[in-house]
Amino acid sequence: LNFSQNKYEFKGTKEEKSSMIRTDRLPTTTDVIRSDLDSRDLYRNQMQTSLDDSKAEYLYIKKESGGDVSNTDISELIGILTDAQVAIDKWFGFIATEDVKLALDAVQKEIEL
Repeated sequence: LNFSQNKYEFKGTKEEKSSMIRTDRLPTTTDVIRSDLDSRDLYRNQMQTSLDDSKAEYLYIKKESGGDVSNTDISELIGILTDAQVAIDKWFGFIATEDVKLALDAVQKEIEL
């Protein structure tokens, strides 16, 4: 589903849509909004967990290597940081481009004062 404040668009097949209409199973606008908010929460939680995990992994590597990480396998840390980046990108992806522009304009006006 794609959602806007005025309508949402179902992205399934024509047959799926017809079946959902016949059985009165199309989601309501409230369902779509709730799903969107749940997705935001999940990505935020994933981001926070990944950042906490990366800090713990970094401290573990630092402790185990005695500070010399030149010969240390950091692939686990890189994987955790990659997961964090994906979650962050998806979380910020929920913010409309126009909202970002308005926020940047407001900050710029504050700086100019």
